[in-house]
Amino acid sequence: MNENTAVSRRLTVTNSFLITLAFGVFLNSLFHLRIYTIFNLFLCVIFLGLIYLFDQYKKNLATYFSLFGLFVVGIFISIFFQINYINGIDKVYKWCLIYNGDEKLYDRGCALAVSAGILLAGSILTYILHRFKRVKSIVSVLLFVLLILSAVYKINIPKISVGIVIFYDLTELAEYCGKLFNRNSNRVNNSIATIYLAPACLIIAILSVSFPSHAEPIQWRGVIDLMHKMEEKGSLLMTQLQYFIDRTGSEFTLNFSGYSEEESELGGDININNVTALKIKTQSKSTAKGYLVGSINDIYTGRKWERSEAEKEYSHEEYYYDFYELLNAFAREEEAGRDLTNLVKKKSYNIEYYDIRTRSLFYPLKTFQINFNKSVKYNETYQGAFLYDRAKGVGTKYEVQYYELNLSSERLQEMLRNAKETDYMVSEYAINKAAKDIFDYNTSGSQFDIIGLKNDLLRRSQEIKKQYTLLPENLPDRVRNLSFDLTRGLNNNYDKLKAIEAYLNKLPYTTKINKTPKGEDFVDYFLFEQQKGYCTYFASAMGVLARCLDIPTRYIEGFVVDYKNPDSSNTYKVLSSSAHSWVEAYIEGIGWIPFEPTPLYYAGRYTLWAEDNSDYPYHDSGVTIPQITGVPPYNEGLVNGNTPGAEESDKVNKKSYVLPVLGILVSILILFIGIILIYYGILVRKYGKKFKSASDNLKLSLTLAEILHYLDKEGFRISSDETLLSYATKIGDKINFNHTSFLSIVTVYMGVRYGEYEVKTEELKLVMDFLKYFKYHLQEKLGKRRMFFDRFLFLHFYQ
Repeated sequence: MNENTAVSRRLTVTNSFLITLAFGVFLNSLFHLRIYTIFNLFLCVIFLGLIYLFDQYKKNLATYFSLFGLFVVGIFISIFFQINYINGIDKVYKWCLIYNGDEKLYDRGCALAVSAGILLAGSILTYILHRFKRVKSIVSVLLFVLLILSAVYKINIPKISVGIVIFYDLTELAEYCGKLFNRNSNRVNNSIATIYLAPACLIIAILSVSFPSHAEPIQWRGVIDLMHKMEEKGSLLMTQLQYFIDRTGSEFTLNFSGYSEEESELGGDININNVTALKIKTQSKSTAKGYLVGSINDIYTGRKWERSEAEKEYSHEEYYYDFYELLNAFAREEEAGRDLTNLVKKKSYNIEYYDIRTRSLFYPLKTFQINFNKSVKYNETYQGAFLYDRAKGVGTKYEVQYYELNLSSERLQEMLRNAKETDYMVSEYAINKAAKDIFDYNTSGSQFDIIGLKNDLLRRSQEIKKQYTLLPENLPDRVRNLSFDLTRGLNNNYDKLKAIEAYLNKLPYTTKINKTPKGEDFVDYFLFEQQKGYCTYFASAMGVLARCLDIPTRYIEGFVVDYKNPDSSNTYKVLSSSAHSWVEAYIEGIGWIPFEPTPLYYAGRYTLWAEDNSDYPYHDSGVTIPQITGVPPYNEGLVNGNTPGAEESDKVNKKSYVLPVLGILVSILILFIGIILIYYGILVRKYGKKFKSASDNLKLSLTLAEILHYLDKEGFRISSDETLLSYATKIGDKINFNHTSFLSIVTVYMGVRYGEYEVKTEELKLVMDFLKYFKYHLQEKLGKRRMFFDRFLFLHFYQ
């Protein structure tokens, strides 16, 4: 071995050592393995030293004897000390599945095994890759990009790893500059020249990570904006393609935004997307957040919410009756001489669909008018949601006018506590006066029948109380008992609802959660076993607990509008991550009223109009939750929210999933490939035995069957009404190998079959040579992988 080769090989080892150590330390930090850096360094030296020695002396027979000797020693140690390697691997695997950074679950031995496995795999991979030219240049660029991305996405990387990457990139830069400088000279080997600059690169790297970092990291605003724009445009393009390919679409559900693993059942871990779904333009933003209804469900099954297919028996839309029931309530209050200022405001949204494809028409609660810029067809569901006849996508625009209620106003809360039944209808004059004075709405052109309206409202109220209080027969009793305990001593539905809402607001919020076990009721498991979740869990729980008290509720899915960062035309982006679910309860005499049991959203819903909305403080509803016995205690903290420990907790959750998922995927892939190869080997062996023991006539039939299989792959398919001879005549000389056409092969077979004689040896050889050259042709045309797959199919179906 000459000097340059030896130096290059040592540089390969050095580069492999640097990258392996950097990633080993980073993964140790990411997964909370808590292994000392000196131990990682020691393992890297051992592994790469062995790899280097093997590579240098791989032609020496003694190397293989040494490896075999180590294997024998390992077996001897396992027998002498009664070590079961299989059980050890199984233990490490199971530990990886449950470990999430919690100190109580930490196992030093398992952590050492995982760290050693990562470093061994990394050592082998990086050593092999660094044997190829240009690999170091590619890796250098990738590492530089990864450092920037880690800063953009605020991923913490240990300083040791950062320093190694800087040193690695600097040495590659030095080598590249040396090549440019000496490209017309053979005086100096650039790899050797890099060695002399290594000390300077090392000093720069050490200084780079030694200086104290600024409290505020680099913001990378330009990079972040560029990445967000690229993500947005790419996602929008895919949505538009889906829209033009298929306009049938479906109703909006939270799985549109990553809130569901399956459409069929509620809950489970989620990954939230962050593209712009809608654009909202308004001149009258609120201090409270806005809510857009997308879908409404009325049936709870124990595992999911569904929409019943009942039909309404009254003529107008649901939002029409909801508006007039509210108007009637305010007219009563106005007749009684009560102060109604600052309780309701008339507002409007101009809604534009952007990166979304759905049949759902989004609108706020208490909408009274919808205006389209062009004619569209849509229908109202029994529950009150609107569905287009076909899916709508980017460019769909319309205006909704609605009334916003000041839900935090004590006067409005008092109205809700003292709500009258629907049959208490005021006069037409009182309704017209309240509409003008309070709602700024002119009813003179409505021409409504006050008696007919009263009858419709009464029938609707009775129907709502019947339909929206249904519960599964097998709902656990402890859910009902909890609802009674929470509302003991309260004498009106509004206070009962607020008590339930207040209780749920004390439970932890998290988006990292497992699916509800099979056979368990979703709400029961959430309230008594899991005790944490996201909006789907909280809204479902409140809806069910209220129904246990015969209070009608419905489950809503839609979007939350956050009035932040508008553009110059007062347009607000509604991200897919703003998808949300909540619950609405029917207060007879007033209508549907929204409630917010999800902790992170409570304050945004109930912000007083007169106060600042920047910090979203928690507002006490004034309802005291009674002390309840037999109910699990709630956790005061938020698991995945805007609290001091939330970010750290979320990181722990991430750590608990990344390693197991990667390990499971790799294991499944290896197992699948192994099974396929073993099964293929069995098929080949079985077919070989069958072919070897067969008569010459059977060998001819088997060979022709394989030829026909490959002809089908070439596009020559035989129809059901076509004979073999006519099929061969149709192909003619298009398939010709070794100076033999397919037609002549079929002629030989037909003669043997119908002539009832044994095929001649030279004829059989002719057919087998035809197949051999045919397979050579296909392998060159299709490639080895495709040919392997085609032969696998033949062996599988023709055994």
